[in-house]
Amino acid sequence: MITLQKGRYEALEPLGSGATSRVEKARDNVIGRTVALKTFINGFGEGQEQQFLREAQIIGQLSNPAIVQLYDVGIDEQGTPFLVMEYIAGKTLEHHLDPSRLPPQRACAWAADLAGALAIAHRAGILHGDVKPGNILVTPENKVKLGDFGIARFASQVSGSGRLMGTPAYLAPEQIEGRPQDSRSDQFALGIVLYQMLTGARPFDGSSVGAVCAQILNAAPMPPSQRNRAVTPALDRVVARCLAKNPEDRFSSCDDLAAALYPLARSQPQPGAPQIRERSWWSKPVRKYDVWLAASACLLLAASIQLPRSLSVRYALSPAPAHPHFLPGVPYEAYGHTPQSVAAAQPDTSDAPAPPSKQKTLAPRVNRTARLAASRGKERGDSQNSPSMRSLVAVPPLPVLNEPAAQAALTPGLHIEITSAVTEGTLAIFADHQLLFTTNLVTDKPGQPIHFEHALPAGSHQFRVALYKPDRSLQLEKEGLAEIRADADNTLAVRVNRHAKLLRRRELALDVVWPGALAPAAGHASTTVKTAAFLK
Repeated sequence: MITLQKGRYEALEPLGSGATSRVEKARDNVIGRTVALKTFINGFGEGQEQQFLREAQIIGQLSNPAIVQLYDVGIDEQGTPFLVMEYIAGKTLEHHLDPSRLPPQRACAWAADLAGALAIAHRAGILHGDVKPGNILVTPENKVKLGDFGIARFASQVSGSGRLMGTPAYLAPEQIEGRPQDSRSDQFALGIVLYQMLTGARPFDGSSVGAVCAQILNAAPMPPSQRNRAVTPALDRVVARCLAKNPEDRFSSCDDLAAALYPLARSQPQPGAPQIRERSWWSKPVRKYDVWLAASACLLLAASIQLPRSLSVRYALSPAPAHPHFLPGVPYEAYGHTPQSVAAAQPDTSDAPAPPSKQKTLAPRVNRTARLAASRGKERGDSQNSPSMRSLVAVPPLPVLNEPAAQAALTPGLHIEITSAVTEGTLAIFADHQLLFTTNLVTDKPGQPIHFEHALPAGSHQFRVALYKPDRSLQLEKEGLAEIRADADNTLAVRVNRHAKLLRRRELALDVVWPGALAPAAGHASTTVKTAAFLK
């Protein structure tokens, strides 16, 4: 008969509770030490007290640093059995694994210590039956101790349940199937704990007890190294052997398991599988292919810098002149020349003097041109403030060194006549790459001629007529070589029209009649020629 000295154990604070028992921190008033008092909720039936006492005596004789020591056993006044055990100030392994994992060396060392403790109990004929992180305590010195050796299994068996109670996630296949158990059943549960310490996850997990049990019976767990690269292949094989479905495929004893784990615990820390990093291009040895590649890159770079410059010089288009700008000192009479209808002039090689009537016709134009050059400074303000001034630009003639030479050079004059059927864009006229005249067609009335005179020295000149879009990009242009003669009617006639083509929309066209044309420029006709529109 188990007797109890009343008032010896004084409960201080609760530590935890389960389905069959509760644990409290207590004080042994006789010895004066702090103990863990575990009380079983369900009492034992008749004749079970002596068997419970024998189990407790066997467990109390187990001595190992990894086993929670059993100090005393008894039954209180209500007939409830209790155990007095060593008090561990630390927390359970379950708190250390949530939600992290342990280094492989520490996990192997702790699992080896637990396997040694189980081996001692197995040799004494005691099966634990409920190895799990919640029953493993971690001391402040980072040592592990396994508690509840055999008592939970015995208590559940003698309580009349008729079956083995335990945590489903840590049951061995033979426990689920109801087959006989032995020390290798505890080894399977310890393998699950080791797997969890290495990876931070259970090898068999599910949303229900049935799903977990089905995985334990049928599923092969993922190797720990696939979840933790620091796990070595040797450790993978140890875990796989512990979790074998057939008990015959596991270690023959927990001593053999401990012998396999201790060398892995003492090995040097294995870093995670090295990540394959591609070597930098600069760190690779130079090969002939790399030399050719670098040379080609340099050539392409040089070409990419030089080629745009060459293309821009070769195909550069003259920018549209700024508009409007008024040249001060130009009188309004310069724009009032009588319109003339002049066809393309043919070169005249005759040295005969011009008819008197022709000379009389040219005299007013020459005098008017001379007055234009002489009155530039005098009428500067009047020409700018004139309300009837058109949007025209007149470029003065080339500077003269003396008045007689200038008078001889300015005697021939160029008469410009412009007729436009459109009201968009800017028209510019060049002679020998010098801008002579520009007008904005937007401000002009369609079909109304525009007249302008400019002094040019006698001789051959390269003329160019260009039509620019409103965005200052070139739209149409024509070039021609013409001769300015003192005895000819030097008229440059320009027509801007829209021509309709079959199955095509109406397009802009430039019709130009050159003054006294000698020969067409390259790619241009000597008489009136229509050019295709350079539409963008």
